[in-house]
Amino acid sequence: MPVYPGDPSPSFESYSTLQKDGVNLTKITMGSHTGTHVDAPQHFIRDGIGIDRIPLNKLIGEAYVADLSKKPIGSGITSKDLRRELETEIASDDIVAIYTGCSEHWGDKSINRDYTYLTEDAADYLVSKKVRAVGIDFLSVEKFKATEHLVHKTLLGNGIFIVESLSNALNQFVGQRILMICMPIKLRDGDGAPSRVVAVPIQED
Repeated sequence: MPVYPGDPSPSFESYSTLQKDGVNLTKITMGSHTGTHVDAPQHFIRDGIGIDRIPLNKLIGEAYVADLSKKPIGSGITSKDLRRELETEIASDDIVAIYTGCSEHWGDKSINRDYTYLTEDAADYLVSKKVRAVGIDFLSVEKFKATEHLVHKTLLGNGIFIVESLSNALNQFVGQRILMICMPIKLRDGDGAPSRVVAVPIQED
């Protein structure tokens, strides 16, 4: 599983075994932003709330899956790109899930530092649409090694939670509305947490 370069790599250690202890138990060590995960405001916002204080109803709701896979890998998704994909498709309080196609290349280390990301004006556009959360199918919504982290700060500072490292299963829902369920681990005062994310197709009448 790819990990954002510089973040701790997960490790799994057999702590107890049936043979020796009568029970299997594994010790897991990993960063709070490992795998599919949710960023809480505390990740970048001073006095921002932790993952445990995000109401679950903010992370469960209707989502539109936008197809931005035609953007060259490593380029920035702009407000113009989002407007073309989303303007007539989303409403206030929707979740926006962005399929970049980068998730088709998990394991290719060449794009771990050169993935598709959101630009600052794209973040401003999402704020203007009053969406509740934004998901993306790779390591980060932000350009690798961005110095000011303005995309994160813009979204999280406006109460828009971020879901990163969604899988390529998102591809099957592009151009559709789904019920998206995000269930992060409830870490007290957590800046983020691994999350199980489930997509449920919405049947149109």
